[in-house]
Amino acid sequence: MNTRTLLAAVLLAGGCAGADSYVYTRPGATTEQKERDKTDCLFDARIVTQRPDGPQISVNQDRYRRCMTDKGYTLEKSSP
Repeated sequence: MNTRTLLAAVLLAGGCAGADSYVYTRPGATTEQKERDKTDCLFDARIVTQRPDGPQISVNQDRYRRCMTDKGYTLEKSSP
């Protein structure tokens, strides 16, 4: 597993707890393209903060949303 994939998995797992389900959609985007764009945006929006117990990685949500929007995605609430 490469570093970007691992980072994306960690960031997504941390950001999913207790949130309503929303998904980014883009007409014509394949699943592979959507995952690649999501991973790239998460990587670009990461913030690494040095803490006494080691580095902490978080995501600048505004930067992530702007990146996905710039790539042509729309955020929509998903059906339960």
